[in-house]
Amino acid sequence: MGRFRRFLRRFSGGDEEGRGSSHLGGLTDEELERIGTEEDPLADYEEALRRNFEAMEAEGRGDVERAILLYEQSVAERFVESHPYERLAMIYERRRRYAEALRVTESFIELARSGTMPRGAQRSADRRLAGFEERAERYRRMLGSG
Repeated sequence: MGRFRRFLRRFSGGDEEGRGSSHLGGLTDEELERIGTEEDPLADYEEALRRNFEAMEAEGRGDVERAILLYEQSVAERFVESHPYERLAMIYERRRRYAEALRVTESFIELARSGTMPRGAQRSADRRLAGFEERAERYRRMLGSG
């Protein structure tokens, strides 16, 4: 077990093995075990966040193609916040590329329903899910497949 996990368990009121513990930040044993692994949804969070800010700046200065590339990377990496999915779907919708908008929207829906997101991100995704589902249905109608 890594030093960080032991630290969290020791200072969160749990015992060394984490049985019946209440972890720092409310992390479950399963979430603690994913920290620093390939399954950790926040492994590259800061880099992804920087990329999303860069995409917003690119959009702001009219470099929409650059923004699309950056947002697409976030979608491909299953970024845990809704912003890149929303922005990318809106860009595709404005361009009448409804199949692409649907793909991006369904990607967020799949991620939100997966139950693999960190607790705070999951709560946010749960709040946004209905809006994404409505948007996906609208895109299906536009494509004549819904």
